[in-house]
Amino acid sequence: MQAVLLLLLTVSLSNEGYEQIGQKSDVVVYRRNGHAIDLAAEGDVAATPEVVMKVLTDYASHPKWVHGLSVSKVLGQSADSIDVYQRLHLPMLDDRDFAMHVIWKKDGDGRQIHFKTTNDRCPGPPDKGVTRVQLHEGSWILQSLDGGKRTHAIYRFRMELGGSLPMWMARGRAAKDVPALFDAIRKQTQFYR
Repeated sequence: MQAVLLLLLTVSLSNEGYEQIGQKSDVVVYRRNGHAIDLAAEGDVAATPEVVMKVLTDYASHPKWVHGLSVSKVLGQSADSIDVYQRLHLPMLDDRDFAMHVIWKKDGDGRQIHFKTTNDRCPGPPDKGVTRVQLHEGSWILQSLDGGKRTHAIYRFRMELGGSLPMWMARGRAAKDVPALFDAIRKQTQFYR
């Protein structure tokens, strides 16, 4: 049954226009063509969907383990949502910043997390030398495996970094960073059990 579910999820990504561009660390990465960085990835995590969701929604801790993230400030929070301001420190480029609204919910034995840019909630205008990201949206679908002992995670995100940056460079770097993100999540789960 789980194999059928995973096959359906992969077919779903193909039906959405994604094509596989690589695989590393047991994470399959997909790209969809367009004017933005538009990636999807899927892989397994040896923790329950609840634990993976706790890692992903602990935004205050993200700068400790998310590569390139220098600031992650919680602006407000409720039982099933959070508003966050984040700043990216990118090599050879101006920093990027944005605010986003994140919501999550239980989905049977799994979990869903959705996020979208909400720059009207930024604490102020961007600092000098910082470019404000206008589009950053996506989701995490966390499906229960092995009776809830493991999680199959599907990550989708679209982002326009803005400023003067060749898109081929941005897409290529983002595609390489996604498997490392999954590895970092896997390592973080030990602190949320």
